[in-house]
Amino acid sequence: MNRPDQPESTTESTEEVNGAPLAKPHRDSTRTALSSASQSQESSFDWTALGVVILIAAFFAITARHNAQPATSFVPAAVLSATGCGLLVTAIRTLHTSKRIGLLEAALGGFFMALFQFTVAITYPGVFDSISFGQTLQDDFLITWILITGFSIIFSLVGATLGHLSFAPPRSLPDKSSSTAGIKEKDADTTQDEQSVHYAEIEEESVNTVSRNEEEDNTVGTGDQDIQIEDSSEASSSKQSQRSIISYFFTILLLGLAPTVVAYVFSAAYDFTLSFNQFVPGPYPTLRMLSALLPWQIPIPIDLSSNIGNIIIFSLLWRIPLFLGNPSLFDLQALEPYIYNGAAFALLLLTMYRQNASTANQSSHPGWVAYLSMEAALGLVMVLPANLWVLRGLEGLLQFHDIVIPIRTISILNPLTFSLNLITGPLVCVGLGIVLRIFLGKRTVTILN
Repeated sequence: MNRPDQPESTTESTEEVNGAPLAKPHRDSTRTALSSASQSQESSFDWTALGVVILIAAFFAITARHNAQPATSFVPAAVLSATGCGLLVTAIRTLHTSKRIGLLEAALGGFFMALFQFTVAITYPGVFDSISFGQTLQDDFLITWILITGFSIIFSLVGATLGHLSFAPPRSLPDKSSSTAGIKEKDADTTQDEQSVHYAEIEEESVNTVSRNEEEDNTVGTGDQDIQIEDSSEASSSKQSQRSIISYFFTILLLGLAPTVVAYVFSAAYDFTLSFNQFVPGPYPTLRMLSALLPWQIPIPIDLSSNIGNIIIFSLLWRIPLFLGNPSLFDLQALEPYIYNGAAFALLLLTMYRQNASTANQSSHPGWVAYLSMEAALGLVMVLPANLWVLRGLEGLLQFHDIVIPIRTISILNPLTFSLNLITGPLVCVGLGIVLRIFLGKRTVTILN
């Protein structure tokens, strides 16, 4: 109950103090609920991501078995697809949360890719008979697939990390306008305190009441100031979350050139490891690996009906640079790296735009032209280095101790297959981008309904 001599400002400030703090606890409780739900999703194992990776790997391994002559891409397929596998795991996880990378799921995905390829390899005829010829062949066959499994796991972890770092939200800088406004409000509060002290010297009766209410006003002002600064920081972060064209350009280069770099690294590690068993390095180790990224090649079938047919098949299942050429014009398994990388890149783009739309007034999907252009650019960057390198022909030397023998140039590409590769790589990525965008759009509408 108010006394007659109590100022009106005292009554008004008391009402404001009683009503103002009600909004902030509601906001904090909402954030607490969201954070607890996010933490529960982060701590759980993402079975969806691992299941999708396993299904894709099983599909390509089973379809590759239909070829009586193993294709060029059969042995290194798991290694070349490893970075895309880890990237896809990260992309699927970002549909739920962006905190944890999903390294365990990525490592298991790389392991299962190599396991499926190895399981299909031992189902070819004559494999166990060829292994029984000697302990050296048995050891090198197992060493090759152990290397494939190890590098698949390692590069899958690398791909997951690259995807997480490339699409991590940028840090926001403090807003200068909000900090300036906060300083001005503090100066105004200080002036009000001085006036209240001066007023207290004139009227001793109301000094305690007035000072108490002014302190409550300062508390309310500080709370409003925190909300204003917080809102301005969210607006600042939403502005900074919009990436530049240069950022997308370097991201596409990084992800698109990863399979080519993997081919060089694995080829060197493979020849170095087999050299311990006195095996002669292959004549085309790196070019053979790079050719596994090209779905269209000049077919070079091998006659497997002879007496050494099983030995040739066994060699194609582990000795990477021994024989060259695919049994048919089109190799389906060569598309596996494009499937992983194209799908992962599309999901990461769509998820990033959806997260930005929740904090800023913009569309939840990128424009069709920019979106499909980035997908096509990724496919082009993946196929272009190998396509250009192999087009000039496979040139190599066979070195045995101090003896070096030049090998004639072998051509597995012509202008037609070269053009088809340039079209197929971007086309696969664009097609995946369209399908995933339509699927996620329908899924969002279903959830909202």
